[in-house]
Amino acid sequence: MNTRFLARQAAVAAIYMVLTIVLSGISYGPLQFRVSEVMTLLPFYNKEYIWGITVGCILANIASPFGIVDIIVGSFASFLAAVIMSRMKNIWLASLMPAITNILVGVQIALMSSEPLNFFVVTGQIMLSQFIIVTIIGVPLFKVLTKNKSFVNMLELNDKKSFRS
Repeated sequence: MNTRFLARQAAVAAIYMVLTIVLSGISYGPLQFRVSEVMTLLPFYNKEYIWGITVGCILANIASPFGIVDIIVGSFASFLAAVIMSRMKNIWLASLMPAITNILVGVQIALMSSEPLNFFVVTGQIMLSQFIIVTIIGVPLFKVLTKNKSFVNMLELNDKKSFRS
């Protein structure tokens, strides 16, 4: 591993963690709106960001009210989404993966909550928030950002993927 790779992963992990924790009031629990999830699109453009996103999620979930279970389950859901997204060709379809894999988080929250929660309601809320953050906000944001050659070069985004898809 080279220094540039490690620096990029550390920066992504740190930004993800800070955004999540600073906005903790909306980042954790049955109704969450994790702004940092917009960054989960990075592995679509360059699979190396699987690691930065996963580590960022692990670090952010240390502050979760669901403790070690969220560190494991939530981070695995993010890792799984990132791996799947890195292998896809269409950003719109790829952007749905965090919503789909976060069904695991819905199960976790429904089972661990101190009050009885309906699995379908909790999971639906999480999936909807993921869809809003990643698909509705994230994809258009990345379409604008990837038109900037400096941004693409700095993050070493994969130019083999169409930034227009």
